[in-house]
Amino acid sequence: MKVRLVLLAAMMLPLLGCGKNAIHFMREGGPVAQAPTVEQTVALRKLWRRDLGAGYQNSNFLLTPSLQAGRLYAAEPEGRIYALDAESGQIIWKQDLEEALAAGVGVDTRHVIVVTREGEVVSLDAENGNLRWRQKMGTEVLARPVLTEKQVLLRSGDGQVIGADLESGGILWRVRRSVPALTVRGLSAPLVIDNVALIGFASGRLSGIDVESGAELWSARIFRARGSNEVNRLVDIDSDPYQMGERLIIAGFQAQISAVSLKTRRIEWDADYSTLRPLSSVGDKLLVTTDDGSVSALDIQSGTQIWKVDTLQGRGVSGPFGLEPRGFAVVGDYKGLLYLLDTASGELVGRKKGGGGAVLGIYGSGNEDRFVTLSENGSLTAWAVGE
Repeated sequence: MKVRLVLLAAMMLPLLGCGKNAIHFMREGGPVAQAPTVEQTVALRKLWRRDLGAGYQNSNFLLTPSLQAGRLYAAEPEGRIYALDAESGQIIWKQDLEEALAAGVGVDTRHVIVVTREGEVVSLDAENGNLRWRQKMGTEVLARPVLTEKQVLLRSGDGQVIGADLESGGILWRVRRSVPALTVRGLSAPLVIDNVALIGFASGRLSGIDVESGAELWSARIFRARGSNEVNRLVDIDSDPYQMGERLIIAGFQAQISAVSLKTRRIEWDADYSTLRPLSSVGDKLLVTTDDGSVSALDIQSGTQIWKVDTLQGRGVSGPFGLEPRGFAVVGDYKGLLYLLDTASGELVGRKKGGGGAVLGIYGSGNEDRFVTLSENGSLTAWAVGE
């Protein structure tokens, strides 16, 4: 099997303690396709841009912005945290912890939570950015914190899932799992459904954990390792679990995409796609960017491929972001280009240069035809589809 740069940059370097440029897992190995010419029939329009501070050229830790009640909460690797007006990009408040961050941003209507590289969880007031509490977890937290009604859920690089009290940060429970000797750097965030946290582990297993008690209610093997050496046998679940109706979609690196029934916890279908990127959807189409940079739409009922765009291979394509009900999806590449796809056909219908280096992530902004991008230089940019 050809070992791609996605392995070397996202996984091997951090494991060996060499962090420089490790965030650039987005740049795959092999030939890089030329940016395709697009007959633009739908416009992409920039609304605003906000530079947050330090970028990701020397950081292994991607900090995910979160939307809550018309505000975008964002952070940058050196410790600055922002509340922005989602409509205008104006700064509502800014807090500088002056400490490097490893995970964030988790939010609800009252709390904004980030984690330092020393494993200290920091809670700020969502209204004004004032400090609520700080609590050391004693381990390196690598996934975006997820907030429930009373808990904040955390995942660490040594296999722990931690439930902490949302009002004080006190540790309520820990679940410990063994970690393979070789894993992809980074972890999927928990998905909470009916007070059960769904967690995908580096072993290829999926567990359901009661958020109140920390009791593991069930555990199922979704992916099995294949190959003759440790690299080829990696089956990390690094994409966040994704819900589509009564199905839970689980994606694994060097594994598959599996649709699991939430009622029976049985696998309904598997499809041979390897990805580390976030999943998305439009209607009954599951959207996925695979490790080679291809973008595909799968039928949610069967897992059958509906269309595939392979003209972006090798261009470090981000995970897709679906725009309902417009029927479009958007992806970005390592040169900062954005591409708009018609999800009915897979046709590229728009292209726009975003600037700021590689597009590391695409997120919702509270409007069905708008989205925000996070770029390599640490900037957030808001976009609209159409005039």
